[in-house]
Amino acid sequence: MKAHRYTLGWLVAALAAATLSTPAAAQVPVSFGTSWDGPQTLQTIVDNRYGAGRITITNDYLGANIGEPDPWFWVDQQFSALMIREVAGNANHNVLGWYIEGDLPPVIDGVDDGVVFDGPAGQGAMTVISFDHPNRKFGFYLNPNGPNSVENAPDPELFFTNRLYNDIGPDGSGALHAPTNGDVQALIFDISAWTQPNTWLVCFEDLDSGAVPSACCSGTDNDFNDLVFEVTAFGATPVEMVTFGSLKARYR
Repeated sequence: MKAHRYTLGWLVAALAAATLSTPAAAQVPVSFGTSWDGPQTLQTIVDNRYGAGRITITNDYLGANIGEPDPWFWVDQQFSALMIREVAGNANHNVLGWYIEGDLPPVIDGVDDGVVFDGPAGQGAMTVISFDHPNRKFGFYLNPNGPNSVENAPDPELFFTNRLYNDIGPDGSGALHAPTNGDVQALIFDISAWTQPNTWLVCFEDLDSGAVPSACCSGTDNDFNDLVFEVTAFGATPVEMVTFGSLKARYR
């Protein structure tokens, strides 16, 4: 089976970070809020699926520790995606898509991009996407509420897994909280140790996370449980044969 690989330098940094229960200073800080969805939190979702105590959502996302790749992307000839949960008022309209990474922010126009799950897709939906040649560098986007708009994200604004493609602050006029160079709209976790090699959990916030999290229901709650799916594909950069999930599991 395929095994994800990392450069030796990144591996050493990950080994050091994996011994810590909480990052001393997050490389990519995330402003988490209190979910408006009651008990259906992202922590509950991951505990129920992968086992309690294996993933701490506030500490274990890629980018939480110094030395982890930021921004994140995937490189492969294909990927499979499995919908885990959609906990959002806009669930019937949210559209998840893929795009090919380049030197500039992507233009979503049907060329080098496509839909993974449309609004009606629900828990258990699965998609396999194949590219026209190997080693395509790609990521995912969320069209929040589809052709409609959400607060601070009027159509056609999109949210990207590459946070550097997202606007800065709730309306693009400047950051209200860290990070200051691109809003985090998706958390990504290496779940290879509890599923299969090269498998990642992607967790989108479908409101503009650049706002300061607030009480229901204005602005954003930054709970990142709005669209949660697994993707199986190679992550970034070759060399040492070891998954980040299995690495962290050794030091828990």
